[in-house]
Amino acid sequence: MLPSAHLLSPPGRLLASPLRCHAPAQQSLSATRGLLLRGAGSPVVKRAPGGGGGWLLWHQSGARVALATSPDGLRWSAPVSPDPLLPSTDWWAFDTAAVRPSDVLLISGPAASSRRFPSSAVYWLYYTGSTDERFGSPFPAADVPALPGLAISQDGRHWARIEGDHHSGALLGVSEEEGEPQAWEASCMASPKVVMHAGGDLRMYYHSFDEMSQRYAIGVARSRDGIRWMKAGKVLDAGRAGSFDECGVRHGHVVRDRAAVRYVMVYEGVDADGRVSIGMAVSEDGLKGWRRCSEMPVLCPSEEDEGWDSAGVGSPCLVQMDGAYDWRLYYMGVGRDGEASVGMAYSEGQALQKFEKCDAVLM
Repeated sequence: MLPSAHLLSPPGRLLASPLRCHAPAQQSLSATRGLLLRGAGSPVVKRAPGGGGGWLLWHQSGARVALATSPDGLRWSAPVSPDPLLPSTDWWAFDTAAVRPSDVLLISGPAASSRRFPSSAVYWLYYTGSTDERFGSPFPAADVPALPGLAISQDGRHWARIEGDHHSGALLGVSEEEGEPQAWEASCMASPKVVMHAGGDLRMYYHSFDEMSQRYAIGVARSRDGIRWMKAGKVLDAGRAGSFDECGVRHGHVVRDRAAVRYVMVYEGVDADGRVSIGMAVSEDGLKGWRRCSEMPVLCPSEEDEGWDSAGVGSPCLVQMDGAYDWRLYYMGVGRDGEASVGMAYSEGQALQKFEKCDAVLM
């Protein structure tokens, strides 16, 4: 595995970069609460391997995937060069218009060179690609086509795509061939989030729009090698009438809770007015029995009109810290002007049912 010094900017250079979390003079501190990085969406946050203490943030920047680095997960550099992943130039591919990161697996040690994982790559980037330019917007419409893809890297910056079994190069596809049974994933399979449950048991959580119910739902697929996948059905559907997620759930990010020995999912919930908030559900085995932690969201958009995340919060990325009951929730916020930015909220204590947005001014 490459040492972390190869993956992060030198400490002096990183700290010299302007902090992107200061509140603009014309905005109140409450309007920028939680804000970390402007002009970014769909955050995927990981600690850098090697024990160096650095952090990595892959995020959507327009139609491409960008990467920022940080010493503490709060102060982020400008995007590094070159852009880690661009739309494909192959006319037949599923990702010619836009790509956005969904999840990154850090596969190191013996697993990186095992027979089950034949590549020696440290980073496995699961991403969503589309042939529709509208996919570059923060909250794409339900009819925008999107499929899951995979790229691998040894440094987190230079990527090689891995072609899946679908004719477009995607890992999975929707039901589109004549005579093929109609599945609930009729328009897309987006936001693949992957959990390594055990050796030879990987689970991919994704969302799609069910045209029968006219609601978003989250499904799961399973794999032995992280490349070939089999769908296993829905795991979480829309909430009850009047709830914050009655029009559907999407962008489900699942992690294993070390303290409670269970699986935790944070997800986007869409209400009847199209407002997007973040909810939470738990399951004992990660496959069935998912239940909502509350009828209320764990994170809501800002109530201030000038707030950077007043139009919606979504694309949650949950990180369990060293303390078993300390969590960070990185998320995308969208303002009234349509700009997407990345923010962070935290939770302390055993309840894990409410997150507080971090202070915008950190220094």
